[in-house]
Amino acid sequence: MSGRARFAWALVVGLLGHALNRFPVEVIPGIDILLGFFLIIPAAPLLGPWCAGLAAGIATSATVQLWGHPWSMLGSMMEGVVLGALTRRYWPLQADGLFWLGGIPYLIIVSHRLGVDVTAASTLAIAVKQAINSLVPALLTQVVLMTPMARARLWPLLTPALRTFTLSSAVGSALLLALVLPLLMVGTLEGRARYAAERRRMDDQGLSTAHLLAETVDAELSTAQSQTALLASIVTNWWEREGERPPQPQMEELLRDWVYHSAFALNFGIGDSDGSLVAIWPPLGVAAQPMAGANFADRSYFRDVRSKRKPVVSGVFAGRGSVTGPVMVAVSPLLRQQRFEGFTLVAINLPRMRAVAQERLAPGQRALLVDPDGNVAFDTGATPGPEPQSLKGTALGELLSTLPATGTRTYDTEPQAPPLRRTLEARHLATAPLLQPGWRVLVEHPMRDMDFSVIGTYSALMATLALTLVLAIPITRLLTRMLSRPVEAVSQAAGRMAAGERDVRAFGTRHRAGAIEVEKLGLAFDEMAARLQRHLEEVERVSQAKAAFFSIASHELKTPLATLKLRLQRLRPDTVRQQDLVLMDRQVDRLARLVNQLLDVSELASGRLSLAQVPLELSALVRRVSERRAASAPQHPLKLSLERVDGWWDEPRLEQVVYNLVDNAIRYSPEGGPVEVVLRREGNDALLEVKDRGVGLGPRGGEELFSRALRGSTLSTISRVEGLGVGLYLSREIITRHGGSIHLAAREGGGTCAIVRLPRNDPREA
Repeated sequence: MSGRARFAWALVVGLLGHALNRFPVEVIPGIDILLGFFLIIPAAPLLGPWCAGLAAGIATSATVQLWGHPWSMLGSMMEGVVLGALTRRYWPLQADGLFWLGGIPYLIIVSHRLGVDVTAASTLAIAVKQAINSLVPALLTQVVLMTPMARARLWPLLTPALRTFTLSSAVGSALLLALVLPLLMVGTLEGRARYAAERRRMDDQGLSTAHLLAETVDAELSTAQSQTALLASIVTNWWEREGERPPQPQMEELLRDWVYHSAFALNFGIGDSDGSLVAIWPPLGVAAQPMAGANFADRSYFRDVRSKRKPVVSGVFAGRGSVTGPVMVAVSPLLRQQRFEGFTLVAINLPRMRAVAQERLAPGQRALLVDPDGNVAFDTGATPGPEPQSLKGTALGELLSTLPATGTRTYDTEPQAPPLRRTLEARHLATAPLLQPGWRVLVEHPMRDMDFSVIGTYSALMATLALTLVLAIPITRLLTRMLSRPVEAVSQAAGRMAAGERDVRAFGTRHRAGAIEVEKLGLAFDEMAARLQRHLEEVERVSQAKAAFFSIASHELKTPLATLKLRLQRLRPDTVRQQDLVLMDRQVDRLARLVNQLLDVSELASGRLSLAQVPLELSALVRRVSERRAASAPQHPLKLSLERVDGWWDEPRLEQVVYNLVDNAIRYSPEGGPVEVVLRREGNDALLEVKDRGVGLGPRGGEELFSRALRGSTLSTISRVEGLGVGLYLSREIITRHGGSIHLAAREGGGTCAIVRLPRNDPREA
């Protein structure tokens, strides 16, 4: 496959892989399999290192959004390059396994170098996931490439290492695939079950904690309401008994005793019907300013208690008297004869309530108390500021508007972040209502705390796979020995037969294969070897007789032809007609050429044809031989397009090749048919093309014309062509021994093109 074709296929594979990676398959919640690797891994040994790296980069560019960093894409590109290089010597599973020996540490180190916000445990789980994501398609690719159908279709693209494999590796790969796939399925189901169990545990824990905190807060709010109501009744009884409101010193003394006996009260106060404080303890507020006389008529809780005439609990608001920051109060009305005469209040100690809630939380949990308006009374995961925190407009606030009073849900704290960070920052939420209408207790738990369940599942899966591999090795070796020993015996016998041994037998009389199919194979091979031995002996006798005939006939013909040639050249032109001399000379040349061809065939048959390669400028040889042959056929125009090409070749043998090709082009062309000879340099090769507008190749095609003693005779118009039909056969043998190639191709518009490719290498360097 050319470089451009590999590049084009890399783009196609990369785009298809990118499309598949957009739809990952969830193995375990939080762990996905990218299907694009099922295209990238098989493409690596077929496309080569750089094209495989390009395809992997395009396919995994989808992960840049997932991570917010290109580290995974860079790792995949590196895997494509390394896998494409290693499959020149190893099979895909071995090559990918060697890569991941360094790939897992690479992902862990580079993730922290690039600042990817994941924990070390999560990074390890992700690296192991990516290794599995690659090793499974690598194993599947290896098994597929061992099948006859795939090898027949992909043979030209297979590297030398992939063209041969042992029976043991084939059995081992198939067995490993048969074991790994079910284990992955079992591991996936187990992982899902563990994740579901962990999720149920988190739901139960969150709801339990939320209800516990709701009961605690309800108890404190009820106590605060009861205290204000009791304080209001005490003040009202005094007022009824004495006919006037208690004096301020006496009220402050009463309030002081209440504060000292209440754990969740910041202060107690008594106000009049206008909303002004008559008495409060402690009496001093912020910056040591006296609080008596301060007016709170603008507070919503004052308006509520005056209109409802019953105890109320306020929402969260910013304190401006004795407390700075979020505060909430319980208020009760002072009623005399159903007239509103004032109020009693207690400011609830939210920091104390927050500390109590913190003690009841499990590690990693966070609790929030939220009022009906979405304001946060306390948050165990944050330090309170001067103003109450509001959940309106936040992801949590939007979730609360759809969440039932009691329930669990998962939500994203950073919905605009990259998918991985969004997943890692997700929160598990459990909520429980208070007796106060609209109030809720929220308990959050980071979803990343469930990583240990995923990692545990992967650890169990990896341990199972490792145990399976350990057990599979001896089982595979046992099966391989049972299957391969008889086959190896046949293979060794075939090798000895190819080396020249005649009386080779695979099984003989003492060896027994055991398996019926293998037993039949061995017996059939032994029978074939016996028949082949008898046939080869007969062929050798015939071949020796033919070689002796060619040798004797050639030598017997060559001597009188040489004498005749000498005598003809000494004849005077005035005693014999010139055209007769030309005709006789041409016929003698023809006879000499036939004899030389017979000698060459004889030398090829006996293996004695050798080459004497010397430095040679090829264009001069091609021009000289082409013009010499064309001079005897002036009716055929000769067009030469020659570039200077230097190299090491056997000059006489290449003269034979050029002469045969030009001669064929002239003889198989109609009268006046042009002949074109092109020589150019292409890379490290010399490319020679001889083109004609003759009869073409015919139905048998060009390959069959290179056989010995076969001539082209497709049309009646060439019945006049004479010769032994060994020219193309000799030409192919000469070119092949130079390390080159020759073939025939049909031309558009009719005719044939003979194409010769010769390497220019110096044999001394080789």
